[in-house]
Amino acid sequence: MTYNHEKFVRQAIEGVLEQNCEFPIEMIIGDDCSTDDTRQIIAEYAASHPHIIRPIYHEKNVGAAINQRECMAACTGEFVAVLEGDDYWIDPDKLRLQVAALESRPGYALCIHDAETFNDHDNSKEWTFGEEFPHILPAAGGEPRTFTQLDIARYGWFIPTASMLMRATSIPRPLPFWFDGIYSGDYALQLLSTKQGPAIYLPRVMARYRIHAQSKGTTMAQSESKFKRRVFEAKMFRQHMFKPQDRKHADIYLAMQYEGYARFLGSQGRRWEQLKFHTLAQCYNWQRIPLYIERRLQTKAAKN
Repeated sequence: MTYNHEKFVRQAIEGVLEQNCEFPIEMIIGDDCSTDDTRQIIAEYAASHPHIIRPIYHEKNVGAAINQRECMAACTGEFVAVLEGDDYWIDPDKLRLQVAALESRPGYALCIHDAETFNDHDNSKEWTFGEEFPHILPAAGGEPRTFTQLDIARYGWFIPTASMLMRATSIPRPLPFWFDGIYSGDYALQLLSTKQGPAIYLPRVMARYRIHAQSKGTTMAQSESKFKRRVFEAKMFRQHMFKPQDRKHADIYLAMQYEGYARFLGSQGRRWEQLKFHTLAQCYNWQRIPLYIERRLQTKAAKN
């Protein structure tokens, strides 16, 4: 998925073309009506690699979620890997290793791996996901680890988008009607895929995740839209993603989004609206108590 990535998209495309695969691959590139030279760069590569690259050129800006949905719908392979135009793969064996991991585990739906974050300003390494989340991810060189959908719901965001390779059959296509209105498409894909089977994590750095400077041009309307989309996303997760007995994790996620929106409204002096969403957050926050007890019991059992 690309949008105004003229500085980065060559690196992303080259990382795919350099993969050592004994199986055929296709590269779907969805350009969301970029206003820079991104489309021209994509067209250049598509012309020289017509057997691999299939571009989708949106004639108007449709947003990240719709762009992602249309890219997913265009994929025809047995497996689908996700890559955004400002990140890139650095290991030419990435796809081969991930496909092998899933082929050796027929019941698994998703394969993920470690990635290195780096500063866009000077290309310097910031941290790897394994270093940032040592309580979740095994250290580099360690043993692969299995994650269920509930693990991803409990831990939240810890999976690099550029590491995701899914069985195509684990993702509904077209994606659900609510996908276009959510905030985080990659997190939704992780939950959708692992609804069909667990994920296997490979403790090997095979991609780089770019950290951008925070935009100073974000408008107030865009900020509020972000919070509204997060609340909508949490509601859809709660309604469509989990079994009733597991909904407590969705309740906690929804409470977090209500509370975040309440804090934003308070910062704008909108006190009555802040009170409304703070109250809604408390309606779901009670789930933290039994979940805390459950986690304490699980930790105690693991030690024993």
